[in-house]
Amino acid sequence: MSLIVRTAPDQCRRCYSCVRRCPAKAIRVHEGQAQVIEERCLACGRCIKVCPRNAKKIVDNLPRAAALMAGGDAVVMLAPSFPAAFPEWRPLQLVAALRRAGFAAVHEVAFGAELVARAYERRYRDDPDRLTITTSCPAAVYYVEKYAAPLLPWLAPVFSPMAALGKALKVRLRPGCRTLFIGPCTAKIKEREDPQVAPWVDAVLTFPEVRLLLARHGVDPAACADEEFDPPRSRTGGIFPIPGGLARVASLPTDVLESRIHTTLGVDGFADAIEGLKLRVARGDLDQLEARFFDVLYCQGCTGGPLMNGEESLLKRKERVVAFVRGRPGRPGLEAWEDAMRALADLDLDRGFAADDQTGSAPSEAEIRQILARTGKIAPEDELNCRACGYRSCRDKAVAVHQGLAEVDMCLPYLVTKLEATVAKLHRSHEQLTEAQEQLIRSERLASMGQLAAGIAHEVNNPLGTVLIYAHLLLESAQGDDQLRADAEMIVHEANRCRSIVGGLLDFARQNKVQWGVVDVRELLDQTVTLARAQAAEAGAPVTFVVDAPADLPAASLDHDQMLQVLLNLVRNAIDVMPAGGTVTLAARHHADRAELSLTVSDTGPGIPPEHMKKLFSPFFTTKPVGRGTGLGLPICYGIVKMHRGGITARNNAPAPGATFEVRLPEEAVSCEP
Repeated sequence: MSLIVRTAPDQCRRCYSCVRRCPAKAIRVHEGQAQVIEERCLACGRCIKVCPRNAKKIVDNLPRAAALMAGGDAVVMLAPSFPAAFPEWRPLQLVAALRRAGFAAVHEVAFGAELVARAYERRYRDDPDRLTITTSCPAAVYYVEKYAAPLLPWLAPVFSPMAALGKALKVRLRPGCRTLFIGPCTAKIKEREDPQVAPWVDAVLTFPEVRLLLARHGVDPAACADEEFDPPRSRTGGIFPIPGGLARVASLPTDVLESRIHTTLGVDGFADAIEGLKLRVARGDLDQLEARFFDVLYCQGCTGGPLMNGEESLLKRKERVVAFVRGRPGRPGLEAWEDAMRALADLDLDRGFAADDQTGSAPSEAEIRQILARTGKIAPEDELNCRACGYRSCRDKAVAVHQGLAEVDMCLPYLVTKLEATVAKLHRSHEQLTEAQEQLIRSERLASMGQLAAGIAHEVNNPLGTVLIYAHLLLESAQGDDQLRADAEMIVHEANRCRSIVGGLLDFARQNKVQWGVVDVRELLDQTVTLARAQAAEAGAPVTFVVDAPADLPAASLDHDQMLQVLLNLVRNAIDVMPAGGTVTLAARHHADRAELSLTVSDTGPGIPPEHMKKLFSPFFTTKPVGRGTGLGLPICYGIVKMHRGGITARNNAPAPGATFEVRLPEEAVSCEP
């Protein structure tokens, strides 16, 4: 059989609406595209109806219809639901329009429905206890053949109304004619290709295609007068597309207290009923079921078919069909109708069914768990069963993945988690890139200023040395002259301060080489504290020093003197901001998870104002009073740390008081033995 429904690739998106609403799971998702699988498809058209992108297209039946009409003596078989499909026209205007378009006759399938209903009536009266599953709906038949083969013995071996009328026309009423069925169902297109049906139905058109056909022939039904169907005409067969219509036409018990007759409505109701019957067959308790006659409708009646006019409610469509059946003037009398039925009483409407198992191979539990694990579902509680992928459960979707019907990436929670991880990774990458860019700018600035500082220091040092020599000579010659001696001492003090500043500039400019060596980090911290205590004592600040380093801290490959300079600068800054005393904590940690060594210096001082954070490592930025700082200490620390391929940051200890400077060194810094 040919593919009835296909997917337009440029319109299909990853919504999985078609997968979700297809009980046969005849949709294979490949590279994000929902492709219809011909051998699994029921041609029910459900995917057409639910696709929000109109990506599902049915085969074009108009060329076949045109060829049929060109062959002569082409007759129309119009489905009973037609009054609800064209609300802008009176029902019998469509009959007239079809004749104007070139058809030799227009017959109502409602009469074929009455022939089928008579066959069901006989079957039920002959053996009310026999389990029967009706077969007027081709989509329901295909589902049983493909996915519920154990129920095949209970399918009623009776033609559908379309096939029944087609056979009546070709065998008795109009031998040699060519038949065209018009209705709301895509499954009828597939049914026409059935070898048992093909001799009696030559072509099928859907209701939307009829509009195109009439337009191509220049026929406007609104301009036509009402014309009746060609005989034989129906009496009540027109209600066949309404839920419960078969039971009513076949005169079967319809009392709500009569539980032997059961009508299924809609895809979910149909699938639940069929799966329930399959389960009973497997358990061997089918005979214990009180219901014996199942009128199965894949849609909510043919008035709810996939290609019906969707602008009106099901109730309104039902009202239109019922109004036509009740009010049509050409409805035959009972005696004339009985004569027509007796004339076709011996027409053989029997047919058979064959299994076409499409259930596929079932994966093992281990294979299912392996597939589930690929989307992070390790334990049963990880299975959300949200149905976003279109499958009822995560396990069903895993089975579909095993059978090649679904893709792992169809899992929405998995994709969201994956997307969140990607966004977080990109965010971290962006932060690292931003930090690297800032470091590059800062490094370029420091390099330029280092060159400038080296030049200035070289040029200033020589005259500064001369000033100091003559200042000392002046100091020696000022014996007995207190004012002159005070002036000379001032010159010496300020010249020495200039020399200190120049020394800082030279230190800043000479950050160009690391003398690597194996360093015991704990000893480095202790040495820093020893040197810092003298400065604290000189300043008169009651500072407490704490060293926090684990006993098993590995040795590091560092430049001892330069890293000591870094720690001393940080500790001295901490002492300076705590003139009334406080606590300075030096800590070291090896972070295996972050692959780095960290050295921190924390104080209990006032903290760092937020507006100063971005300026801390800028040369010559200082908050100390004039004469007490050059603003080169932290830039020197920054340069030394960068030469060690590390990083240095500052943060406040909020809500605790004070601030912390952290030096981070890469993993290779701790790869040495002491």
